[in-house]
Amino acid sequence: MAWEQRGTKSYYYRSVRSGSRVTRTYIASGTFGMLAAELDAEERAERQAKAEAWQQARNDMEALDAQVRAWWNASSTLIDAYLTATGYYRHERGPWRKRAEPQSLAATPHQGEQG
Repeated sequence: MAWEQRGTKSYYYRSVRSGSRVTRTYIASGTFGMLAAELDAEERAERQAKAEAWQQARNDMEALDAQVRAWWNASSTLIDAYLTATGYYRHERGPWRKRAEPQSLAATPHQGEQG
């Protein structure tokens, strides 16, 4: 949006983008031009306020997401440690599996012994 001075008169133009081209459209001069300029300024301020509010909401969501991710990582570490300590394992990042209990030494015959 711009005022253009021609001689002693001022004219208010509005720039509009259509595709890759920007065209200027004559709006008004004098008092009507001033009113149109004020309305455009108010609309621009509203768009700016909405954009800032949206950005703030996005920043808040990203901060919450970071907290949830940190909690998830910490809880996953604790769960992994617990499952490992209780005899589970993961083969190539697959599902958790229970390890087979080793057979006791007394139940198996030793090599070299005849039974």
